[in-house]
Amino acid sequence: MKPIKQIRSFRRSGKVMAIFSRIFSRHDFQEDVDLPIDSPILFAANHRSFFDVIIAWAFFSKSGINCHCFIRADLFKKPVIGSWLKRNGCIPASRSTREEAEKRAITELNAGHAVAIMPEGRLVPADERLDGVGQGRPGISRIARATGAKIVPVSIEGSEIVWPLGKAFPIPKLKKPLVSVRFGTPFHLTSDDDIENVETIMNSIRDLLSEGKDL
Repeated sequence: MKPIKQIRSFRRSGKVMAIFSRIFSRHDFQEDVDLPIDSPILFAANHRSFFDVIIAWAFFSKSGINCHCFIRADLFKKPVIGSWLKRNGCIPASRSTREEAEKRAITELNAGHAVAIMPEGRLVPADERLDGVGQGRPGISRIARATGAKIVPVSIEGSEIVWPLGKAFPIPKLKKPLVSVRFGTPFHLTSDDDIENVETIMNSIRDLLSEGKDL
């Protein structure tokens, strides 16, 4: 995995995120991450909370991983956060920027950099993820098929307790919630059907979840 051009800023931001995230949560991060070295890497994670980005960045910092992250395009227009996202190599993603975002991801993957996407494309409320994850969008399949990238499934749990959907800021709790991050076995997509592929990807994320257990 080739370091992104913005790696210094990415690493500094990761350290800040690690400190910030510990104010509100405890971490249960997978210790050993076996990443492929024979193909581009496309991380695919579930999305329940704004805290997902913070906790993922903290995990990447701890694990020495760097990548280009898909982030909501409207955030790039914010005065402070927009420039910060650009400095960290993030990719603006929305319906209106879909084609441009996918082309950028394909370019970065072909150059040897890793890319991280939350295939659901939005924060998924609890009533729309009864089996753990929401409906994925096919863009990740188009990107993977165009580059031969291996999908690395990632599950994030507990983030929605720290920063519930609809709240403007994380909620401090006397007992900090435990947020876990798990990685699955990397795999190549084998179908030319993008809908079938995204279902496979979401199932691989679902299999990593520990729903119903007391974290």
